[in-house]
Amino acid sequence: MRWKRRRDLEGGKELGIWLLVDVDGSVDRELYVETHEYRGGNFDVYTTADDEWNHEGEFDSVEQAFTRAREVLEESSHPVDDETTS
Repeated sequence: MRWKRRRDLEGGKELGIWLLVDVDGSVDRELYVETHEYRGGNFDVYTTADDEWNHEGEFDSVEQAFTRAREVLEESSHPVDDETTS
């Protein structure tokens, strides 16, 4: 399995999306960086698998949220495709 950044799915409140896919392309897990600035909120990081959402943290800045997302990716032990891949 590999993490793939899905820039083509980003937009609106989704600032970063990675999908953990297996060799046949099935999505095992998802990772999201979202903004809630439009409603006076901060930035959040979530993971989801099997319709179970896990809140990985709320952050004051987008940089902090992406730092946490990178930590989640590194902690997973699965390789991450190049950031330019969509």
